[in-house]
Amino acid sequence: MPENQHPDNWMQYSGIGIQMAATILICWWLGEKLESSMILLDNPWGQLVGLFFGMFAGIYNLIKQVR
Repeated sequence: MPENQHPDNWMQYSGIGIQMAATILICWWLGEKLESSMILLDNPWGQLVGLFFGMFAGIYNLIKQVR
């Protein structure tokens, strides 16, 4: 291990998976609530929109944090 690299560099990446999962679950939950409050959306579409938006947001945050 090079001397200029700190041994705790792995700690900055340790919470990325939990953060990504939380982002996906929160967006899915918001899509479900949006689906139940709006008559325009049928049953699976609000959840799917929330899920895919959460996946996009989670991957975007992952890429932004790794760079």
